[in-house]
Amino acid sequence: MKYLSCFFVAILFVITACKQKQEQTVAVNHPAPEETIKAIAPLEKGEIFYKNKEPFGTIINLTGQQLIADTVIFKPRETRMLVKGNQLIVKNLDQYMFMRFLLPDMKFLGYSGRSGQGPDEFSYPSLVPATDTTVLCYIFELPNQKLYKFGKEGTVERDSFRFSKAERWGGFSDKEIVNIAPDDFLYVETNNTGKSIFRTTKTGDSTTIREIYKLGLSPNLKSGFSYIGDFVVNAKQNRMAYAYKYFKIIKFMDLEAQTVRTINFEREEFDESSLHITNGLDQNVTHYWGACAGDDFVYFLYSGRTPVEVMRENNKKQYYIYVEQYDWNGNPVHKYKLDRWGYFTVDEKNKLIYLVSTNDDDPFFTFSLADRGQH
Repeated sequence: MKYLSCFFVAILFVITACKQKQEQTVAVNHPAPEETIKAIAPLEKGEIFYKNKEPFGTIINLTGQQLIADTVIFKPRETRMLVKGNQLIVKNLDQYMFMRFLLPDMKFLGYSGRSGQGPDEFSYPSLVPATDTTVLCYIFELPNQKLYKFGKEGTVERDSFRFSKAERWGGFSDKEIVNIAPDDFLYVETNNTGKSIFRTTKTGDSTTIREIYKLGLSPNLKSGFSYIGDFVVNAKQNRMAYAYKYFKIIKFMDLEAQTVRTINFEREEFDESSLHITNGLDQNVTHYWGACAGDDFVYFLYSGRTPVEVMRENNKKQYYIYVEQYDWNGNPVHKYKLDRWGYFTVDEKNKLIYLVSTNDDDPFFTFSLADRGQH
């Protein structure tokens, strides 16, 4: 080593320093590539009825572990979460719309996205899961139909993709979007038959939109409010699913909806007259109230009560909500009963459910997933 010149020593020092810096970045924002997912069995077409049946077997009761999230205090409001790599992204309607946490220790990484009506401020954003590994996700601002990239360092930048505004319903648009490839998105939106799944793709300067599947359940019920629900996609497995809020029904299908499998527990609870009453929808039972797409399984948050019933129970500190776990072919795996009420997401890699409780000052809780076959 004594014959090395100062020049080569300097070069070695720079290379080592750069390598250490890269390794630090990997530890926080660039986790190792995910393992290749094994192909699943073909999807079976048809409708499966589970009325008055419990296909999950024994319900698994879970007690949450409260997390003190690094001095972050906020009041949950329209909260949504997703996990990307080793970061938890939280959207909450507040002064700053987005928060990032490092997993699994829940170290707070920062705020992004100021609330407001000004340029590149947000009033009603949604998180859009992205296949792009260079970003955490996309952000879609519903009122102006603008799309943004949410970077791993918390940057928020406008994306060049443009979504068309709704042509009907006075321009009303309620897109629920998932990114499946560069400039390629699937989304659910209200239309003249209720709701449908669409696919929009940009090629060069041209953008195409195709209707993939109509989500209406009855030709006599065409209000989009009737078919509010949660839309999830697993592009790697060629699967998507839609869970209805006011019907205990989940539809599993391939990305072109060539094969559709309907999981049907019941349908007759929805009161169509509630569409014409102020706050009438709250008179209906809320079934599915959130969804999370994992690589191996898909998870749906389930209430099974009206909002008034939930409020009464919460006032008595009788907190609980369910998570239903299925494989991507619609086969029931587990049903969990959580001892808190709130908004959720799933970290499948670490086998954890994250929940933001609406009834606790420190709102973050974790629950451990069971192994398949465990009861």
